[in-house]
Amino acid sequence: MLKKNTLRVIVLVMTILLMVSVALVGCTGSSKEQSNNQSNGSKTENIAEQKKPVELAYWFPHGNATDKTALEKAVDVFSKANPDIKVIAEFVGGSGSGQGITDKLVTAINGGNPPDVVLFDRFMVSQWASTGLFEDLTDLAQASGIKKDMFYEFAINEATYKDRLYAMPFDTDCRVLYYNKKMFAEAGLDPEKPPLTIAELDEYAEKLTKKEGNRYKVLGFIPWLSQGWLYTWGWSFGGQFQDQSGKVTANHPDIVKALEWETTYAEKYGIEAITNFSSASGGDINPFRAGMVAMMISGPWEIAGLKEVKDFDYGVSYIPTPTGDNFNSWAGGWSYVIPKGTKYKEEAFQFAKFMTVEEGAAIYGNDTAHFMSCKDLNDTFDWVKNEPKAKIFIELFPSSYCRPPIPKGQLLWDELATATDKALHGKGTPKELLDKVNEKVNKELGF
Repeated sequence: MLKKNTLRVIVLVMTILLMVSVALVGCTGSSKEQSNNQSNGSKTENIAEQKKPVELAYWFPHGNATDKTALEKAVDVFSKANPDIKVIAEFVGGSGSGQGITDKLVTAINGGNPPDVVLFDRFMVSQWASTGLFEDLTDLAQASGIKKDMFYEFAINEATYKDRLYAMPFDTDCRVLYYNKKMFAEAGLDPEKPPLTIAELDEYAEKLTKKEGNRYKVLGFIPWLSQGWLYTWGWSFGGQFQDQSGKVTANHPDIVKALEWETTYAEKYGIEAITNFSSASGGDINPFRAGMVAMMISGPWEIAGLKEVKDFDYGVSYIPTPTGDNFNSWAGGWSYVIPKGTKYKEEAFQFAKFMTVEEGAAIYGNDTAHFMSCKDLNDTFDWVKNEPKAKIFIELFPSSYCRPPIPKGQLLWDELATATDKALHGKGTPKELLDKVNEKVNKELGF
């Protein structure tokens, strides 16, 4: 039997050991808790860092109030749907094919600090892609389910260079004949029967022209007014501006015929008299809206402008052809490109996709009364449903051309404009002038 003193000692030792054990457990728990707290704090910081949205610099050159508001609305919708991406929209003045946004964009890309996504004139995509200024979007487009047949053929052609996609087609347009129905009736012409052949166009133009003394009061038609470029008439006459090898064919026989036909107006009505008449309207006045010309080639943007003219009764029709059939047109428009050097190519493409085939495109098209290159969208717009004159544009899009998507597209445009002006002023025959265009542009293209 243990003695009482011994028993007391054992109890005391056990009590001390128990107290030490509890203390150690408490220390260990505090240490784990502190470690966990530190770990949780680190995780919180990492999560905070991960949640910081990617910032995309987005440049657009559309300063028109309606367009600008619609673009900013679309950006807001995208940002709310994609909290991990913050789009910072910036209006950069100038035209995508002029010297406004392009100069700034070249400087930014070459300086290593480009915007991430840009609204850019689709006509110029091939030229810029050929110099390595834009990112190739082919793989991203394929991975995200983008297919070429989602867009009108002319739009995807302009967005492609050497079978690779460098842009996402945005809005679009094409050209038609606008004619003043009141003037038709006054001239004894049926307001519901616009000219369909070139011969009818010539006949109607003469009947609609009004002259007082040596001055024109009204001109029935001026082929080169507004959107009456040589592209317009070259295709109308059945010509082609490029062959399958890629060579420019500005001197195609039917394009030559088109320019020869244009010169007949310069000769018949007098180029100086026409020029003075056009100048009298001033640069800010649309002569068709002002009742100075009875017929004019133009695009869908005229519809909104003509609604502001009181009691203006007009119609829209096909651009006449020599045969009165095989009607066509040509289209332009804008696109979304990703400049070379962006740090956020995938996020930029996500935004570009939203703006071209998703809700951003629907917002812009409906709010601005624009047609979109994503062909399934146009019939869904309220403004299209409520505007009978929109039908002809949608009808013509599948048979519309785009300007040749070549690295020297701007040069070809300028040379064709110069050749047209010289021909109208009798400074060379259409064939001679267009031969020179061919020679110069093809030389620049390496042919």
